[in-house]
Amino acid sequence: MVSVDEMKEMQEEIRAMETELAEKKKELREAKYAGLRTAMQARKEADEAIRQELKDLGYQSTSFGIPLSSSYHWKF
Repeated sequence: MVSVDEMKEMQEEIRAMETELAEKKKELREAKYAGLRTAMQARKEADEAIRQELKDLGYQSTSFGIPLSSSYHWKF
């Protein structure tokens, strides 16, 4: 049979392992999405640069950064 002290010790070990597992999962998630976060930040900065450039050229833009009074035909 397992004594009460051994049970308590096992419970403490389980809690410690669960905490360690949660930390490792968090690290993995952060590492997994680090590239995506970097790309999203780069896009945000590029969008802001485009908005500023359009503003400097005198274009009024929408919230998407596309000029409202533009005669350009955008092709995708």
